[in-house]
Amino acid sequence: MKNILVIIILAMGIYACQPSGEKMEEESDSFTIEGEIKGLNVSEIYFMRKDSAGDHKDTLIVDKGKFSVSGTVDEPQIVMLYSDKVRFQKVFYVENKAMKLSGTFDSLVHVDVSGSPIQDDFEVLEERIQSHRDLVMKYWNMAQEAGEAGDSLRYDEYQTIADSMYRSEAVIRKQFVLEFPDSFASLNELMNYSNEENLDEARMLYAGLSEAVTTTKKGKEVATHLENLDLVKEGNMALPFSQTDVDGSVVSLEDYEGKYVLLEFWASWCGPCRMENPNLRAEYLKYHDKGFNILGISLDESKEKWLKAVAKDDLPWTQVSDLKGWQNEVAVLYGVRGVPANFLISPEGKIVDKGLRGEVLNAKLKEIFD
Repeated sequence: MKNILVIIILAMGIYACQPSGEKMEEESDSFTIEGEIKGLNVSEIYFMRKDSAGDHKDTLIVDKGKFSVSGTVDEPQIVMLYSDKVRFQKVFYVENKAMKLSGTFDSLVHVDVSGSPIQDDFEVLEERIQSHRDLVMKYWNMAQEAGEAGDSLRYDEYQTIADSMYRSEAVIRKQFVLEFPDSFASLNELMNYSNEENLDEARMLYAGLSEAVTTTKKGKEVATHLENLDLVKEGNMALPFSQTDVDGSVVSLEDYEGKYVLLEFWASWCGPCRMENPNLRAEYLKYHDKGFNILGISLDESKEKWLKAVAKDDLPWTQVSDLKGWQNEVAVLYGVRGVPANFLISPEGKIVDKGLRGEVLNAKLKEIFD
């Protein structure tokens, strides 16, 4: 769970400012990070961040656990340090300030980050989330022990508690937004928290954020996301768009007027997407002659990896992408924050269903075409 969260947060990018009650400091035009992780016996590590061209990876030389890196961010954002040789990974906020990382590498890696007020806020949330997950794991382990002992009643009891607690993690993020209305970290948490079902509540949370937060680029991005969630509700007309296919030709949603089309948001690196592709292919071949179409919208950044996945999975429907990753313009327009995701559009151009996978999709198509 933790690794998935890290990847999703890094891919989106985050912006930050001073925490509540503090006077805004004059920002430097660059950041410096001086790090020392005792016991980190590798010759290099990687520093992942975002720039105008997308995700950017720097290779940092490590000498006796010491390393450094400098650069510039438009606004503070989340970055990641990691090694591909040992189990070392640290996700944190970076601002255009002088920052320090210090820690130890042994059976447990502990790293302290100083110099970023927004990172201080983020660590409050991280501690709460980790404590919550530790408790979830405690009940999950108790359930497994009960199951191994043949105690089905205890197994069901503990498993139910663990499942309920896991689903309630969103409440912790919501509470963080309420407590930290002046922190840019709240913007990312609100972005992840909001969906069509809790849209009204998400709007109230956004309204409670300070003007210093909502007027930033990330703040405006969240506002647009909330607006788009309202526009792509079931029953609404699908939002028009155009994007280029694998050959560079422009494909528009209006090309599918008078037909059912499933807008399938996916990526070559998305395991669940690739696992669903055989089912999508079977349903496409079964119902295409009856008027069913699929339009794949890839959140890839590498055209080579995108096309390789299309070929390997033998996908016969049209594919489009602008190769902007999570900033794919159609994905942003439709409020997509995770893949796989899809929207079923009627011949009249209305959104009739969404999030259709596996047997749920199959049953829906059978209802329409059989």
